[in-house]
Amino acid sequence: MESQILKGLNQAQREAVVNYDSPSLIIAGAGSGKTRVLTSRIAYMIEQGVAPYNILALTFTNKAAEQMRERIAQMLPDGRHRYIRMGTFHSVFSRILRDNADRIGFPQSFTIYEPSDCKNLLKTIVRELNLDDTKYKPAMLASRISYAKNCLVTPGAYLANASFGAEDRRMQIPEFGNIYNIYCARCKRNGAMDFDDLLLQTNILLRDCPDVTARYQEQFKYILVDEYQDTNYAQYVIIRRLSQLHSKVCVVGDDAQSIYSFRGAKIENILSFKKDFPDAMIFKLEQNYRSTRTIVEAANSVIERNSKRMEKKCFSEGDMGEKIRVLRAYTDREEAEMVVSDLRDKVRAAGDEWAEAAILYRTNNQSQALEDALRRKGIPYRIYKGNSFYDHKEIKDLLAYIRLVINPRDDEAFKRIVNYPARGIGDTTVERIALLAKARNLSMWEAVDALMTQLDRLGADDTLVLAGSIPASMPDDIYQKIMERLDGRDVRIVVDATKDLLLNVLGHHPFLIKPNNHELGDIFGVKLSEREEVVPYAKKLQEKGAVNVLVSMAGKGAVLLAEDGSVYAAEAPKGTLKNGVGAGDSMVAGFLAGYGESGDYEHAFRMGLAAGSASAFSEQLATKDEIKKVYETCKITKIG
Repeated sequence: MESQILKGLNQAQREAVVNYDSPSLIIAGAGSGKTRVLTSRIAYMIEQGVAPYNILALTFTNKAAEQMRERIAQMLPDGRHRYIRMGTFHSVFSRILRDNADRIGFPQSFTIYEPSDCKNLLKTIVRELNLDDTKYKPAMLASRISYAKNCLVTPGAYLANASFGAEDRRMQIPEFGNIYNIYCARCKRNGAMDFDDLLLQTNILLRDCPDVTARYQEQFKYILVDEYQDTNYAQYVIIRRLSQLHSKVCVVGDDAQSIYSFRGAKIENILSFKKDFPDAMIFKLEQNYRSTRTIVEAANSVIERNSKRMEKKCFSEGDMGEKIRVLRAYTDREEAEMVVSDLRDKVRAAGDEWAEAAILYRTNNQSQALEDALRRKGIPYRIYKGNSFYDHKEIKDLLAYIRLVINPRDDEAFKRIVNYPARGIGDTTVERIALLAKARNLSMWEAVDALMTQLDRLGADDTLVLAGSIPASMPDDIYQKIMERLDGRDVRIVVDATKDLLLNVLGHHPFLIKPNNHELGDIFGVKLSEREEVVPYAKKLQEKGAVNVLVSMAGKGAVLLAEDGSVYAAEAPKGTLKNGVGAGDSMVAGFLAGYGESGDYEHAFRMGLAAGSASAFSEQLATKDEIKKVYETCKITKIG
């Protein structure tokens, strides 16, 4: 009894379905029922006893994969189709990569970068290298990297190839090879792949891990590929590697429909199939069920002039249909006028509403000329060019959070959400985090986490110094938040900062704060010039929570209010000012060193004064001997 799957197939289609146990090339002209043949072949194979688990079916779009799965489900209602490995090249091989990512140095949870992520990363690299962004445009760089990967040219191979370098110099982008290398290294460090990596890294996996290759060769005894004329070199090599054991490959395509050479598609893949698989059977689906005879005959007359082609003669048994009209336009505006005029005449002749008409165009930039023509003729219109659900900002933001949870090494996700919702974290701060991450060979999240981990390790008798101004991109309470994190751990915290930053932390009782007399006066809205003047205002800071207050006064000396109630004043040591940079930091360091040696505030004050002054008297930071000399000259007075 004949299988129900074969009913309704013409002779050529039937032969292509039943001869499944050998390599096969199915040349399928437009409208010839290739999807039906491909799905029928898979269903028939399973019906004849082939295990679905042993079938790999590759498509170019998710929609094509879904349609094939639905059709097979209708032919095999018992659910066996669920075990077929079916999907796009990228979806199937991403699953294989996740199962074996560790073999090629990637985490199983690797992120797949969207094109926008890739361009942002390239923009960052161009900026880091101080290159001209008018020459090194992210879109152009991404396109060249994509082409290189689809040709299986790794960064190392690219840099080693003199002809590539010569081409880059001719195009005035001599640093492209370096950018490509850094880009790939950065992606790997971030635990991320771009779409082209899903093919390149699969090839690397199959090339470098023979045990993995053998496992998938044994599993995928039958491989079927749709739209084979659109495969690039990377896809071709993967198919060849996986089919070496059983050679039961079936490819479906049409050399006359190869239109993607600009993105690396090689028509030679389909033209040389017989050479790759000498035992291959060739099936030609030449009957067109979609188009009129006029259209098919016109297509044949064009196709037969192709220099690279496989011999076939498509035909239709349908109506002749309308004659083909050829309209010649020499400009975009002229073309738009012709389209709109033709549309207007047809709508009016039929008595239809404008809402019944539609104009389809290939790219968004073609809409302007059409809009202008519609407005000139007073025809109402609406533009439909909505974004995909996943292209909406809020969705991308949410996905970035999910990506970062799954893969903390994903820098592009980190940069997207670090200030969303707004946290007062600007570009400057993000750049500093990036530099820290680069210096430590960490991801940006890992760099931040490492700092937090260091904070969490602090405990009793440890000292943390929070010094310097905070960029406008950072929140004013950043020091406060750090101290909140350390509350209850008996960590000595020193804060050397300006007005708001200083005031914000007093409630957390910093061990030492060190304003200068101008900063102290600014806090209280007064001018403070003499040592005696600063004392009452320094006491106010103690009352607000500071344990010790050290006030530097440049040539006027310094004042210390200690936690035991003692007040010390000192004149500025004598010496020649050579470099004031770092003197304040040296004063804090000297104070802490002195306190650590003895626990005595007078000694700590003297050490702080000596270290700060000695550094001011030196071209560089002062040495131990220089500090010791100044220490011996310091005059300290206890005034309270």
